Amino acid sequence: HPPMRVVNPASGEVLREIVEADGATIAEACARAQRAQPAWAATPLADRQAALRRFRSLVVAQTEALARTLTLEVGKPITQSRNELAGVLPRVDFFLAEVDAVLADRVVFESPADRLEERIQHAPLGVVANISAWNYPWFVGCNVILPALLAGNAVLYKPSEYATLTGQEIARLLHAAGVPREVMVCLVGAAEVGAAL
Repeated sequence: HPPMRVVNPASGEVLREIVEADGATIAEACARAQRAQPAWAATPLADRQAALRRFRSLVVAQTEALARTLTLEVGKPITQSRNELAGVLPRVDFFLAEVDAVLADRVVFESPADRLEERIQHAPLGVVANISAWNYPWFVGCNVILPALLAGNAVLYKPSEYATLTGQEIARLLHAAGVPREVMVCLVGAAEVGAAL
């Protein structure tokens, strides 16, 4: 496979050449994620929330550079890229605000006389694959990645091949915020990578 070219659609300029993930890389990433996920699920929810708060702060601090990357590879005007990044923040806030209630155990039936209680508990799925879109890579990616991580899942994330650099930035900021590398994995590539996932 020749390297995948990330191209500026406005100018045709090659921004970067990146080696696509292959079957062996994807299988190994999945195995590592499966091994790492139980410890992430056992991490207190408050600590997972704290990591996403740090992620939010990093997005705010680096918005201008992130917007430039998004514009260069996707082609949307810089004002729209800034708006997309600004719009991600209320989504992060929503997930952080709602996750406690969503994941809380719920007693649906109690009969003390029969020493019986029926309870709904939410458990992580394990490893979640997210094959994302190019047009709003921050929105579409984060709408899956963030709740999945908050719920204790590991994520194998394939950004669109037309928003690869942005996808790598999302992963980089989550790692910098404290999400383990094995728990949040960015797998670069086109249709073959998506099919493998």
